[in-house]
Formats: sequence, C-alpha cells, structure tokens
Amino acid sequence: MKKLPKLDLNITNRCNFHCVHCAFDSGCRKIKEFSLEKIREILEQTKELGGKRIDITGGEPLVRKDIVEIIKIGKSLDYKIELVTNGSLLTKNKLILFKKLGLDSIAIALDGSNYETYSRIRKVGKKIYEKVLKNIKEAIKQGFSVKINTLIVQSNLDDIPKITEFCIKNKVKEHGLYYFTPVGRGNISDELAVEPLKWLDFIKKHLIKYQDKIKISLEFPLIEKGKLKCNIGCIAHTEKYHLQILPNGNVYPCAILASYNKPIANLFSVSIKDIWNNKKLWDGYWKELSTLFDKCGGYCVNFKQAFNIKNYRKFDFVCPLRKFHPSDVL
Repeated sequence: MKKLPKLDLNITNRCNFHCVHCAFDSGCRKIKEFSLEKIREILEQTKELGGKRIDITGGEPLVRKDIVEIIKIGKSLDYKIELVTNGSLLTKNKLILFKKLGLDSIAIALDGSNYETYSRIRKVGKKIYEKVLKNIKEAIKQGFSVKINTLIVQSNLDDIPKITEFCIKNKVKEHGLYYFTPVGRGNISDELAVEPLKWLDFIKKHLIKYQDKIKISLEFPLIEKGKLKCNIGCIAHTEKYHLQILPNGNVYPCAILASYNKPIANLFSVSIKDIWNNKKLWDGYWKELSTLFDKCGGYCVNFKQAFNIKNYRKFDFVCPLRKFHPSDVL
C-alpha cells in the first residue's frame, strides 16, 4: 500500500488579499469550512496512512480564529507543519506562540523587492507591504525556518534577483520561484506568464550565481528535449505523492486540478483512507480527466496555445508543479 506522506490542507478560502493570480479565487469564492473535529478526523486518518507533513494553507489561513487549535491538533499527531501565508496577519506575539506550539516552518509570499512591483500582483496598501517585510524578519528572529514564495510573471521578472538578494541578506532558508500558470483567477488576470524560453534563459543568466548562497527551488513548463533524466510528467498521476484538500471536503491530487474544480471525491461522503486506497476510483478519475488533457495537448495547461514557440518538438513539457534547482537548466 502506497503511503500518503503529505497534505496540502486548505483550511479556508477566505482571504484579506485579492491576488491577481489566485488559483482558488480566494476572498471571492465562498466555501464552507471544516470544523475542528473534521480536521482532527482527517489528520488522524492520514497519519494511519503514513502521513508526515501538512502544509496549512488557504485562502489566508490566519483569518481562522482557531488556527492555534489546528496547529495543536497537527503537532499532537507528530506532523511536521508548514504555515503558508501572505504574512500580513502575523504578529510578534503570534510568532512566539506558534514557536511554542512547535510550528516547524513558515512560507511567506513576496513578489517584489519594492512596493510598486509587489502591488501589481498583491493589490494592497504600502503599509501592509511593509508589515509583510517586517514579519518575514521577525519570523526569522523567532527561529523559524522561513521560505519566501515568489510568483514569476512578466511584471516582476527583472526584480527576481533583488528578491533573492533580500532572502540571502535576511537569512531566509529557501527561495521558491513559482511559474505563473493561468488557472483560476489567473485566467482573467492582466498579468502575463513569462515566455518559457525567456524564463529558462533568465535562470541561466541571473539565478545560477545564487545557488550556492541559498536554496532555490523553481518551476518551468518546458525544457530542451532529453536534458532532464528524471520523471518530468504529471507528478500527481505518476507519483501520487500528496492530496490537496479544500475546506468544503473536495479532494484533489494537485492544486491545478483543484482550480478546474475536478475533485476525485468529497470527505463528507467518503473517508480519506477509502479515497487513497481505491484503485478503481483513481483509474476512473484519470480516465475522465483524459478528455481535459487531450484538449491541452496531453497536458493540464494549454501552453502550446499560450505561447508562440515555433518548434515544440525540440522541447519536453514539464509538470508545472515539479520543483528544480537552477543548475538543472544548464
């Protein structure tokens, strides 16, 4: 029986931001939320399936007033927990408390080294931006392993090295660079994805030099054919490594399929154990999704339609959720 090591647990779809790219349309789309009792049930069953890690996310998870209790439940079951947040609702007192509870790490979104760039993506006031920067530094001061998550779009591409330098200067553990995938609210966003070949060239020219100074993890949708010897296909289908759970109980194998509202099942109808171990359910699910993939050239996102790359035969498509190091593009 394959283990279920990780959950991305969306505990709310409420959000105090209205980011242009949001896959879940958080802050606008209302979704009923799990009770604490249901969260405990899910985490207990996942533990029985070999669960080791939870990413607590949303929406903005800190809008839930019972976030402390949720962390307590996870730590009582010996999970490694990362809080994924926009950082604006953190305070020094919250960070001190979270540290006492045993929260392992915090991932904070930062898409610009300056307010002008940041606000194109996360449309908030300058004081909120400054508060996010302050909270990043405070989280590090309190001893957390901090990861900075940055969305890659055309409007902030040239600013990426400065964000990386901010991370190095402030002793951030990891800089995660997430390639903009036009799903969810991103479908109607004015922001534009960076043309894939331009992104690969940018990595080679501007990010390689930082790889010995900080851990950099990044995404790209295609690579020169044969360059990568590892599996580059759909990570959810080929490796079945985690589940994405929305607060209404819908279960997905990844965030992209969640944005298409294509759940494999719902936790108010069937247990997570019965979902994970039901081969017939999974086989039927992937068969049903094959029609969606066929429309996108066998892919979950139609990059061929989005970009004018003349000769795709020279490239391999890469699952947008796979993470790589800068040296992988050399």
